[in-house]
Amino acid sequence: MKNLVIVSFPAKADTLEILKQSLKEALPDTRSYDGCISVDTFIDESSNTVHLIEDWESLEHQASYLNWRIETGLLTALEPILEGGAAAIKVALCGPKYEEI
Repeated sequence: MKNLVIVSFPAKADTLEILKQSLKEALPDTRSYDGCISVDTFIDESSNTVHLIEDWESLEHQASYLNWRIETGLLTALEPILEGGAAAIKVALCGPKYEEI
């Protein structure tokens, strides 16, 4: 991986299927966005949380992508189905693999 980013979306108890469908529709654009190397999806059904494991050419590419998603309204669309709204989305910008440990 070049630059690891982990994004977690906590769905409300009754909206996990809606979130999964929304991401299924959105992720092809993510995967084709400039600088995106890959996006893998994992679901923790015990907490109704979808985790995206993303690999980006640079964290700047990912920041550009996130701004585009904000501008195009994806976060606003997800707001009502997320436990805690869009503010509950967790983003871990891990960056490049650290070889020293």
